[in-house]
Amino acid sequence: NPIEVGELLTLKARINYVGRSSMVVGIRVESQNIRTGIKKHCNSSYFSMVAKDENGIGVKVPGLIISNEKELRRYLRSIKHIEMRNKRKIEFSAANFQPEKYREALKGYNVKLAL
Repeated sequence: NPIEVGELLTLKARINYVGRSSMVVGIRVESQNIRTGIKKHCNSSYFSMVAKDENGIGVKVPGLIISNEKELRRYLRSIKHIEMRNKRKIEFSAANFQPEKYREALKGYNVKLAL
């Protein structure tokens, strides 16, 4: 949803996933019309962060304590997201990418290949 001039913004952050040295922080952006009080969800983003020492070496971070089903769902969704991201990295790496495999998949999209 768009954010209009003069609306109040609220950003809510939660740690959704913690690995050995990394974490995924989910950010939810909401706006509120200060005259009407109406709130709306505008955007959600996910930030991956890695803890490093003064030499730039990854360091272990404390584990996450999951205390309800919503937190468990967010954690499991993050695991799936990381797995899918890693598969995409491999599939679309310069060494593995095969354009001919995707020509059919692009039908119906607003794109014209001029390769």
